[in-house]
Amino acid sequence: MKQYRLSIADSFSHKPEHPERTASKQGIGMNFDVTYQVWPNRKSLAKTISMQRKREYRSDDWKPCIKLADWE
Repeated sequence: MKQYRLSIADSFSHKPEHPERTASKQGIGMNFDVTYQVWPNRKSLAKTISMQRKREYRSDDWKPCIKLADWE
């Protein structure tokens, strides 16, 4: 999995190379950087997001660049 960081200003205009299997999360506290991670496939991204949904919400949870369908 590839992971990279951008400043919050750069993230507004950023278009991921593979948006269907990319997710992002913002830093905590005074860390305003946005971290992007590219999964090997859409199914593994969906599994990570669904595992997050089974626990309590955290501000640094991954958010997919393209919204997941209900069946994913």
